Amino acid sequence: MRNKKMTICGTNVHPGEVANLALPLPEQYSCAPLYMPIKVIHGKREGPCLVVFSVLRGTELNGLEIANRLVQTMDPAQITGTVIAIPVMNVYGLTHYPSTLPTGDNLASCFPGNEKGSYGERMAYLVTEEILKRADYCIELQTGGLNHNILPQVYCNFDNQKAKELAKVFRAPVVTNVTLEGNHLRQTTEELQIPLLVYQAGEAMRFDENAIELGVNGVKNVMRYIDMLEKAPVQEITPIFSREEEWVVAHKAGILHPKVQLGQTIERGETIAAVSDPFGADVTESIKSAQKGVIVGINTSPLIHEGLPVFKIASFLDDGKAETIIEEWDKKQPDSYIG
Repeated sequence: MRNKKMTICGTNVHPGEVANLALPLPEQYSCAPLYMPIKVIHGKREGPCLVVFSVLRGTELNGLEIANRLVQTMDPAQITGTVIAIPVMNVYGLTHYPSTLPTGDNLASCFPGNEKGSYGERMAYLVTEEILKRADYCIELQTGGLNHNILPQVYCNFDNQKAKELAKVFRAPVVTNVTLEGNHLRQTTEELQIPLLVYQAGEAMRFDENAIELGVNGVKNVMRYIDMLEKAPVQEITPIFSREEEWVVAHKAGILHPKVQLGQTIERGETIAAVSDPFGADVTESIKSAQKGVIVGINTSPLIHEGLPVFKIASFLDDGKAETIIEEWDKKQPDSYIG
């Protein structure tokens, strides 16, 4: 069936069109206008609406690039339904780095928003009303934090069966459970009955070609699964599901010497790093794992403060199987991701 005209941000988008829109954002004291770029690919055939967005914190450059490449490689004549891509949702955060919002809040915590609330709440309100309420599916594109390299993985609420199905076909090596507690964005999409996937890979403020390519292909796999694109997803791997992840924090400041790498299985009590004194004192402290699991995140900064997260460990029912799956996945990448 032929698609219908869509009106978004006060603009009519007809079937078969690609529209570059700009959503006016709350005003700044400088009177400089700020707009959120929105790219709409409106297919000729009627179908689902997929919203893909990134840069909620202002540092997720991999996500920005994934969203832009998706738009560049898609033809509305080949799409059933509509893709709404927002490469940079938090324009203020990107342009005012390291500040995230004028109030210092996390944009994700501002949802579903308030038309008369804080700057972040007003922005979240615009996104909810103009974008999210049109969506049938959502994919957020994230990276790790600054100097924190993350093994590509998809987060979703395992209680949402549809989201769990979509996470599986994304084709990242790890799928991790997240709860709705404390995340207002997840709560908002759940209340709107929109399955939400969060793809996370690489580091903040850095491009990672492997992570970007996997993200682009993953979104397209989801689109194939929900019949927005032709051809079934290619299942080169079966992802491993994790219900728990935990960061190991440093109990001593100094120079970090990791003894493990991404994707590696570790045992409870195993030494995973050493911390030495940067000024040459002959004092070294070991960091040991409090649990068995697989390393899915590593702090890449040589200098660490006490209490800083240094390793992220995921727990699986079968850690040996998880390591095998991750290794097999890594062999199929253009460049080794885990080293």
